[in-house]
Amino acid sequence: MTIVERLIATHRMLEREIGRELRRRMPDAFRVAQLKKHKLAVKDRLHLHLPAPAARLALVARRH
Repeated sequence: MTIVERLIATHRMLEREIGRELRRRMPDAFRVAQLKKHKLAVKDRLHLHLPAPAARLALVARRH
């Protein structure tokens, strides 16, 4: 599993965990905030490993 795949899996897991917490009768606001903060950090790391949007567009354009 590559670093990008691990980061994507972690991001999805955090999304599920935030949803679970928010569905509770009395969600823990501090826990939700911590989970969201962690999710954002994972997203930032993920974007470091992905090519820039212009580069992605160039890659897609070359295929056609």
